[in-house]
Amino acid sequence: MMSEFAGVDSSPPQDRLNAVVLVGGGSRRMGRPKQFLRRDGVTLVEIAVAAVGGLVDRVVLAGGGAVPEVLDGLERVADASGAQGPLGGILAAMRWAPESAWIVAACDMPRVRQEAVAWLVSERSPEFWAVLPQMDVGRVDPLLAVYEPWMREVLERRAADGRFGMQGLAESDRVWCPSPPENLRDAWMNVNTLEEFESSAVIDV
Repeated sequence: MMSEFAGVDSSPPQDRLNAVVLVGGGSRRMGRPKQFLRRDGVTLVEIAVAAVGGLVDRVVLAGGGAVPEVLDGLERVADASGAQGPLGGILAAMRWAPESAWIVAACDMPRVRQEAVAWLVSERSPEFWAVLPQMDVGRVDPLLAVYEPWMREVLERRAADGRFGMQGLAESDRVWCPSPPENLRDAWMNVNTLEEFESSAVIDV
């Protein structure tokens, strides 16, 4: 796995930290745009923006999905050409501001909150190019994660090779995969179907 990381210049974690919230998914299994589902009367995309917003210089939205009018003031970037799935949104942000480190968040995490994002940011280290939390043995979450700027070249290589999945990144010793504290783990819960969404007692349609 280290071969795809070879030859990439790196340096300590960047002072500049931005966040991108991905809103480009088709929500096919959900049957409606995930970002407009509501918890306690607030849309999921607003929850994601609030969770990352207090910790970064700027929040941008990646993808062509609609968002509530209250978020109209945020910068938007189109998913990157040559990439599919979440990788398209991540690369779009990294191409837009290549000198920045990026917090990446999905718009389908009803329990994401600033405390969890702050823990994630605290796990950054000069020796690692990304922080991808490990949720179960052999499974990391690339969509509430941190990517240092030099990860862009690695991700560009993967896109060029047609490798759009993100799980394989965890095989590298350049990627740190800590397990979130038990009291924060639910922040990484995502919902893919209306049944999953409605089964949670803390969220509402």
